Amino acid sequence: MPGNPLLNSPHLLQKISLSPVMLRLMQEAIKPEPDFAVMGETIRLDPALATTILNLVNSAFYGLPQKVTDLHRAALVLGSREILKVAVSMTLHKDLEHGFPDCHYDFYPDWRLIVWSSIAAELLAQKLCPEEADHAYLCSLLKDVSLLFLRCAAKECLPEPEQRDRITVLSKGQLERETEAWGMNHCALSQLLLAKWGIPAGMCDSVRFHHAMDSLSELPPLTQAVVLATQWSEMELGHSSGPFSVVQFEGLLRSVLSLSDKEVDELRAQCLGKFRSMLASLGITEGEENRPYYRHSVKAMQGYCFLSMDLLTVEGGLSAVARVLGKHVKLNWDVKSWDLALRLPHGEGFRLFHLTPKGELEREEGVHEFSALPWRIRSQALEIGSSGHRLGELRLGDADLPPAEMDNLALYLRFFGQGFEHYCARHAVLEEKALVFDQIPVGVARLDASGRVVEGNRRLDEFLNLAAPARGQLLAELLPRRLPGETGAEFAAFVADGSRRSFGKIDYFLCKGPDGSAQDGALCLSAHREEDGGVLALLEDLRELSEMEVQTLRRKGFLERLVSSMQELVLTVGADGVVQYCSRQEYGLVGRRFFDAFAPAEASVAVWSPSLLAEGGQPHVEAVLRATGGVELPFELSISPLGGKGCGGQGQPRASLARECLVVGRDLTQIRRLEAKLKLRAMLDALTGLYNHYQFHTTLEREASRSRRTGRPMGLVFFDLDKFKDVNDAQGHVAGDNVLRAVGATLLHLVRQGMDYPCRYGGDEFAVIVTEVDEERLHAIARRIIEDVRAQFGGAVTVSLGCAMLREGEAPQELLKRVDNLAYKAKASGGDVMMAG
Repeated sequence: MPGNPLLNSPHLLQKISLSPVMLRLMQEAIKPEPDFAVMGETIRLDPALATTILNLVNSAFYGLPQKVTDLHRAALVLGSREILKVAVSMTLHKDLEHGFPDCHYDFYPDWRLIVWSSIAAELLAQKLCPEEADHAYLCSLLKDVSLLFLRCAAKECLPEPEQRDRITVLSKGQLERETEAWGMNHCALSQLLLAKWGIPAGMCDSVRFHHAMDSLSELPPLTQAVVLATQWSEMELGHSSGPFSVVQFEGLLRSVLSLSDKEVDELRAQCLGKFRSMLASLGITEGEENRPYYRHSVKAMQGYCFLSMDLLTVEGGLSAVARVLGKHVKLNWDVKSWDLALRLPHGEGFRLFHLTPKGELEREEGVHEFSALPWRIRSQALEIGSSGHRLGELRLGDADLPPAEMDNLALYLRFFGQGFEHYCARHAVLEEKALVFDQIPVGVARLDASGRVVEGNRRLDEFLNLAAPARGQLLAELLPRRLPGETGAEFAAFVADGSRRSFGKIDYFLCKGPDGSAQDGALCLSAHREEDGGVLALLEDLRELSEMEVQTLRRKGFLERLVSSMQELVLTVGADGVVQYCSRQEYGLVGRRFFDAFAPAEASVAVWSPSLLAEGGQPHVEAVLRATGGVELPFELSISPLGGKGCGGQGQPRASLARECLVVGRDLTQIRRLEAKLKLRAMLDALTGLYNHYQFHTTLEREASRSRRTGRPMGLVFFDLDKFKDVNDAQGHVAGDNVLRAVGATLLHLVRQGMDYPCRYGGDEFAVIVTEVDEERLHAIARRIIEDVRAQFGGAVTVSLGCAMLREGEAPQELLKRVDNLAYKAKASGGDVMMAG
């Protein structure tokens, strides 16, 4: 490729070539039928390699009943291709570890990822494309060979040459940086190297797209196996974006492979067993004890994931966050006393909380550096962190937990840490705004219609010599603490006279300077009445005007940097509706019409034009941003006028005219995705698409209550499958799952949408809640279910069904028990029959 600095360097290409033994083994590996004679001769060239292979063959990786002592016997027991696959893995490991003596790089973290992904790719391919399972192993083993060899032979060519470990873990923007430096990314470079070494094109394509998670459904099965294995290794070994992503990935595996939770657990256990055996044979430890997620079950991670979601809705500051954690550790580990440090949402500094043995939550006064926290408990510390940042620490007081429970608690804290990181991202913006509010050199107070302070900044308290915040007090009664009494009386009269729109007065007085000497003081008090009758009051120190002029440009730059660092989108929009400032340059909004760039997401927004800016702003409006490139992003917008009301000509108010506005937008993308996933997961059975067990009981209670209230009758159909166990035993669980899906599809086809509720009660048991139905119609539906299932499976699977109407005064659970008994009688009578009651 012309212009590529790597491929145009013969010396470099020679340095990153594979050893002759590795090349010969790879040539045999891609053959339809490997030649054992050639393979055996190649392996015997390296006695240490032969010994290592035999050690692995006799390990728990394969679980052979008798010890194997020579390669020929191993090939007879396991097959030549399996021995060849092991030999390729061992040789690659040796080439990397011993082929570059001057390379000071720790390969073990990368090799753990490679081993997991290779084993996982083979297991996944056995389900997606069984005939290509061996190729999936080889592709995953070699997918990052370009990065590994470059790190050893020419690390200066890497975009991040000083990276210490885990070079095979994809970082944000890595592919783009590689393309800029090399003219291609490492996936394409590995593909070219493998093609140069004689690997077939189909396998090379899997290597090229091994990071293409976004287009997974469009890829061939072999490539899907390699992509999923790559992602799986990064998730399970704890090096990816956080524990939430691990739970989401387990759900993706269930969806792509059509597996149950139990089957996913079995697949993980199989992968883990082979992973540990391979590492042991290579002399590699498993690494940091607290990092890999594979040490924990899918069920445990799902439980802690749902617990941490409490932080998405918590309100009340860090004290409320501490209470959430305390509730969780009390219920799950019976921990009754602890110390908890939490980082402030807006940045540096920590607050310390104590839970006493009496159950009282105490907060230590002040903000502390982490090294200076006044801990009361000196026991083992459990770190709370996310994305490589320390967010806090938990110390247990009275709990003596066994090691397994300590591991579970540490796992929970990893989920809690990521949830707390999201909390900080949301609340840091609000705290940063409050920080700016306190730092402006003007006292600001927002008053209600009676003149009481609703909100005020720190400078207001300083100007009025207040020991405590002014919130809740009448500003007119506070003003005489610094200003003449008549000024307070005049301001009270202004507040009482609703017809006056503004107030202004300058007062001169004597005050004490920093050294205690008398100094002249001058404060300007101004106030403006808002549309809702409230008042915005400003106190400005006239002595600081000249100094303020000197600092204007510096403060402007500081505020722009501060706003651009916020998580929220900040805009200013002119009276003509054109965006004048945007904190996110990548959206390209400056100069665009605000009402063209955003479209309302709520039908309740009647006006979407510059006239909206004249209506006093909107507290919350959901809208979709049409960014450059066709991307649409959901935002919650808050629109408020800048600079007060403003005036038209001749000093007349211009309430009906548009004015310059401040727009603050909160990105709702992640929230919407999470809401959709949680809603579906909470309501539907993943295998059949019917309502799940929990939703069945919720719906039954609701519809029974509605039936009693409206007098409209309802009934219940309950059945299980006859001879379903025979299908599982004879054809396997995949066939059984297909039967359950087909029955679910039949129910969805039969029922009336919005009136009947088909549910999977559990296992092979199903139910249909039928509303606004008489007994004759209920029996017709039941008979139709029996007939359709019998016809669908040719009598190989039938149903034993019970049905009944809800009786007057009957509880929902009584109806369920009655119908369940009828289904049991139907089963006892030989099945394929309906029992009505």
